[in-house]
Amino acid sequence: MHMVESFPYWIDPLKNEFPVLISACDPHEGQFAAIIQQKVVRPAGGGQAGDRGTLLVGEQEIRFIDSVTIDEKTALITEKHIPAGSSAVLFVDMEWRRAMMRAHTGEHLFAAAIKKKNEGVKLGYIWMEDDRGTVDFEGVDLSLETLIEGESDVQGIITEGIEVKTEFVKASELSSEIRAREGLSEKHDVMRIVGVGGHDSSACSGIHVINTRDIQVFKITDVKTNPEGVRVSFLTGGRAIDETSRIYNLVLSRKDEYPFELEQVGAVLDKAKGLLSEKRSLSEKVMKLLTEGPSVENIGEVSFLHEWVPGLDSKSMKTVLKKMPMEGPTAALLFSPGEKPTFILWVSELKLEAKDYVQQTVEGLGGRGGGSREVYTGGFGESESPEEIYEALVAGIRETLER
Repeated sequence: MHMVESFPYWIDPLKNEFPVLISACDPHEGQFAAIIQQKVVRPAGGGQAGDRGTLLVGEQEIRFIDSVTIDEKTALITEKHIPAGSSAVLFVDMEWRRAMMRAHTGEHLFAAAIKKKNEGVKLGYIWMEDDRGTVDFEGVDLSLETLIEGESDVQGIITEGIEVKTEFVKASELSSEIRAREGLSEKHDVMRIVGVGGHDSSACSGIHVINTRDIQVFKITDVKTNPEGVRVSFLTGGRAIDETSRIYNLVLSRKDEYPFELEQVGAVLDKAKGLLSEKRSLSEKVMKLLTEGPSVENIGEVSFLHEWVPGLDSKSMKTVLKKMPMEGPTAALLFSPGEKPTFILWVSELKLEAKDYVQQTVEGLGGRGGGSREVYTGGFGESESPEEIYEALVAGIRETLER
């Protein structure tokens, strides 16, 4: 059990220049690990990538691409060897650090917002790198609507411009309102608590913004479900603004190519999804026709052809029927599921009119139709079970033909 150390990046995260001493420099995974005696950079850990920056050794500038902990010592990962005992001036890459600060504080606020909406949720994997972040929510089923509401809550807190404060609290005095990783209080007598007004208070070793306005923007970019729960990816700062602008501009450019109003984007995407589904279904139907031939039943002297043809409209189905060879008594039904199922029944050399074979079934299913003696065209409203409609039409026609 021990006290939590206090580090410069906690007290003044914007300070970026420090004198350091290189105590050792050894090969490390194809690069070098330069051990520094002063703990002035934030090493990777606690769900956050390490600091980056440069070392000025004499007149030589050497970049370090990560900060890690090796044997409880701070190590800078460099591409060049630095002689042990060298004095240097360390410069923190503040663009990288500020991005990490934005992402980490944004994650705190987002997790707190989701926790308030569902107390049963647990945090799993967490990682922040640059302006990007990933967080797993486990234990409950979270809807996309809930996550989007959480995003909106975070953006509201950002706009408020709330000061982010830190304090040190005895582990034995931790309030139940403070979020802390399981087992953390057993490792330390005193813990560092990061608080954002009344919105969140968490035990954390990461670097955070000074004011929530520094986050600028918090934007969810992806949501993926997994057996444990859901993984959410997000962006903050300028990167979030750039990505949001890119998507918006993409929609604008497509709007000119395929005219639609911006508020119709959801409907356009739904339509595209439906078309893709129809294309897959039609491909399967074409494959079936090529390998097995059309579905034809011989009912007495009558040939009854019936096919499920997704993606075809009434005009296309009529064109197909006109080109089909019909010899002898024939009944041909083409059915297109679509958003609103439609069909055409074409009869040839039969005693009854087309409507007599199908109209009663259509009206019984809530559909409408009409036509000439040989052709009956009909349709239905939006249906969740077009397969049932198709099967009912086939069964009704078959029954009438058998009579």
